Amino acid sequence: MGDPMTEQVQEQSRVWTREEVEASLRAILVESLGVTEAGVIPSASLVRDLGAESIDFLDIGFKIQQVFGVDLETAEIRNRIMTWGALILVTLAEILAGKCGVEVSPEELRPLEGGGIDKVLEHLRATRGIAADGKVADEVGQELLRRLIKEFSALGFVVGEADQRDLLTIVRSDLGARRLTERTLDLLTVDALVNFICGKLGACLRTA
Repeated sequence: MGDPMTEQVQEQSRVWTREEVEASLRAILVESLGVTEAGVIPSASLVRDLGAESIDFLDIGFKIQQVFGVDLETAEIRNRIMTWGALILVTLAEILAGKCGVEVSPEELRPLEGGGIDKVLEHLRATRGIAADGKVADEVGQELLRRLIKEFSALGFVVGEADQRDLLTIVRSDLGARRLTERTLDLLTVDALVNFICGKLGACLRTA
């Protein structure tokens, strides 16, 4: 019977293909989440589609470290996403001060969050007399998303163009923390995790 510690070191020092990374990650998710292998497709969201909860993220991160030697602080990622959603109005107030030169508190914005950036700018036109059209709304939304993408980039993840467009549409019409948190957590897909692991493997990843 082999030494488990030796086997783990050997596993972490091996050279992987992307296909092998996908297969090993699929096995981890099946074991950790109790889902069928057929459901672990690249586009599947860990939260929405596979039902991952906080404690599951800890287990997944631990197993990824064991198998690949890659640190994935999944619980921290989830917490940062939820914090970002909770602070969305604070961030928006900062952006409005910089782009529109208007001081507005998160408390004033809160009753308007269900109408998104468009509703907020409509309110500011009526109460502050600012000139803000659809172009300004897009600029404010893009700056909001730039900050979110920066958070993801710092964690080693990439937000694709299609997701960026979808998120921009959402923030234009809905700034509710729950809606944004749910949609942002959806970015943690099986494929996103594969990309993250492959990026961290570096010289231990071969193309074929």
